[in-house]
Amino acid sequence: MAYIEVASADGAWTRSLRVPAASVEQVRRVLCELAYTWPVAAFLPGDAADPVAEVVLYRDPSRTYGTPDSSACDAAVRRLVAATGWAPESHQTLDGVLVGLGLREGYDAAAKAHSPQQVADRLLAASASGWSCRTARLVSARLVDQTVRWYEETGVVVHAEVRLSAAIEAGAVSCAQDRYVVTHLTERRTYVLQQRGDGGSPP
Repeated sequence: MAYIEVASADGAWTRSLRVPAASVEQVRRVLCELAYTWPVAAFLPGDAADPVAEVVLYRDPSRTYGTPDSSACDAAVRRLVAATGWAPESHQTLDGVLVGLGLREGYDAAAKAHSPQQVADRLLAASASGWSCRTARLVSARLVDQTVRWYEETGVVVHAEVRLSAAIEAGAVSCAQDRYVVTHLTERRTYVLQQRGDGGSPP
């Protein structure tokens, strides 16, 4: 296996919020403000040129900073909704796995970038059904030494049946991803997979 589990947390928390066609910069400012009280990890579905219409929040387990529990995450969403008026989607019971994969090799902005179709092709080779793959901006904002660190990368969001986990990993390998987070909705847990022998992490 190309990846090993390096961090995990109980539960499979994720929330989707509808946004009234905001720019990425507007969303960035809002999420950076939230990061003073909650470590933000999110997907912004859509192409880079599109306004943001949806924000999908999830948890990114950290060996250094820990992982907030579900109640803390729900409280963060309530603060976010109160501050912005963004509308939370009705809670749905989902299964399978939810994964965001970047398309750039490593964390260097000048590194080679791959296409969303490259990931979709790995899934299609494994199965004609049981998955979706959407282009998205993968973003995070975390408070480190009293400064919010923002990270943004074009990628894809994959929601798939558990049986397609190997195909998702093949997509990560093909795009030379250092690490990715799996929100395992079926097993109700969240974990980080990282390439063997790779100590890299986003800024």
